[in-house]
Amino acid sequence: MAKFTLPLNSIVKKGKTYSDVNKSENMLTVEVYRYNPDNKSNPYTDTYLLNKENFGPMALDVLIYIKSKIDPTLTFRRSCREGICGSCSMNINGTNTLACLKPLQNENEVNIFPLPHMKVIKDLVPDMNEFYEQYKSIKPWLKNTKKGGKENRQSPDERKKLDG
Repeated sequence: MAKFTLPLNSIVKKGKTYSDVNKSENMLTVEVYRYNPDNKSNPYTDTYLLNKENFGPMALDVLIYIKSKIDPTLTFRRSCREGICGSCSMNINGTNTLACLKPLQNENEVNIFPLPHMKVIKDLVPDMNEFYEQYKSIKPWLKNTKKGGKENRQSPDERKKLDG
């Protein structure tokens, strides 16, 4: 049988626990992946015990609350808050999704991790360089091999061939 050794920093350890509330019915337990490459240590998960009345219904609201009120060292990306830009993409409860569109009002426990298929720069921030390199290689248009630069007209019969 082959033996595999994992890199030292691949083992996720348990981090600190923060709380803004005593135990109550209206409590949300949030476990967040934390990683700082400058520390040269393993990634870890911090746990936050939060009162649901202190933030909005979406996962991004929870992260913004944690960063602004509890732990200013938490790092994540956000931009439009409309589900358009994709900058707040992360893995929430095992599903890759947008934090700005992920409702949490019916949840009691939430696990938030970075996207699993991307290298992590810090905490929940993935390295987008490989994505942008792949994106540059996409050419989403037809290439005309005819000379003249005129518009190619399509007849209704030609269009019907394309209709599945």
